[in-house]
Amino acid sequence: MANKILTVSELAEHLNVHRITIYRLLKSGNLPGFKIGRVWRFDLDEIGNWMASGKSTEAMRAATNGHLDGHGDADGHPDGKADGKPGAGVRARKPPAAPARGRGPAPKSKR
Repeated sequence: MANKILTVSELAEHLNVHRITIYRLLKSGNLPGFKIGRVWRFDLDEIGNWMASGKSTEAMRAATNGHLDGHGDADGHPDGKADGKPGAGVRARKPPAAPARGRGPAPKSKR
């Protein structure tokens, strides 16, 4: 019987991590996988052996910046803030522009 082959999304779901974590592990060379064209695939048996070897724990910790649940932002900050201060690293939106005077319909009068 053929081995089960997983996609990046399927493996991320199987390991309960974000897809970015899978790509980080691949980039560091810590995750056993192969490419078909430009698409990564993973043999479930090889992933099981990788996890059983104990290499997966330290690789996952490194790929997720210490967050084994796979959460955290792309820079490794669990709350998405660069320095832990509220609003840090978040771009503020511009307020909507005020309508120009003399343009558009006149306001309705109340009678």
